[in-house]
Amino acid sequence: MTASRPQNRSTRLWRWGIGIGVVAVLLGAWWLALDRFAARIGLDAENTMRELPRNADNRLLAD
Repeated sequence: MTASRPQNRSTRLWRWGIGIGVVAVLLGAWWLALDRFAARIGLDAENTMRELPRNADNRLLAD
């Protein structure tokens, strides 16, 4: 039984660095998408708000 070739330490660190970089980019993209989605919901909610106060709806109409 022969021992496998020992891994070079710098190669392993290089792979870990690439993996961490990919994860950081994915998290950044997810954060930007979530921020845009929240902004769109906020704008939609702002556009659907009424201009009149709520008490205007509670007045009884005179016949």
